[in-house]
Amino acid sequence: MTVFLIVVLSLCACTSVPKGCTIEGTVKDKNYEGKQVYLRHALTPETYDSTIVKNGTFRFTLGETSPEVSLLVLKASSDDLFPVTLPVVTEKGVVKVVLGELVLTSGTDLNDRLQDFLLAVDRFGDEMAGKGESHGKIKKDFSVLLESSILQNKDNEVGVYIFRSYGSRLSPEQKAHIAERAGEWFRKRLDETNNQLKQ
Repeated sequence: MTVFLIVVLSLCACTSVPKGCTIEGTVKDKNYEGKQVYLRHALTPETYDSTIVKNGTFRFTLGETSPEVSLLVLKASSDDLFPVTLPVVTEKGVVKVVLGELVLTSGTDLNDRLQDFLLAVDRFGDEMAGKGESHGKIKKDFSVLLESSILQNKDNEVGVYIFRSYGSRLSPEQKAHIAERAGEWFRKRLDETNNQLKQ
């Protein structure tokens, strides 16, 4: 029994818990083999890191980091005007992503939340395409989706990302209403991201 316990404890000690963020990616399209994948700031053109697609995969290993939404950008060429782009939350753990015709992110709580939002936007677009609704109705319904998604994520970086990235689809009054309902932490993060944009 003692030997068994020692073996089990030894195995547990050898199992490492990720200290930072690791992004493990798969690229389905063979045309991207050998191409660069960039990890960029979500709101500015700053590039944090890059790596190459090899055997249909890529990997970023980041140190300990505070949760933040970044962008993965995959270009077919240096002058590619329509690169494959995927927002991803760099948070502690292993983030799994797929880049291609479909883009997916999962593996951590905030990336699952981000994926839920992205799927909701896709579903909304699909539903509206077949309904023939007026522009005003579509805009109103989409702003309801945005407000709901932001408030569901008012205490994390996903909510801040949605507000920042999709805010142009909200009126100034809607933005103020959402920021007020989202609370102090959310408003503070908006101020911090405003300062990042000014630099």
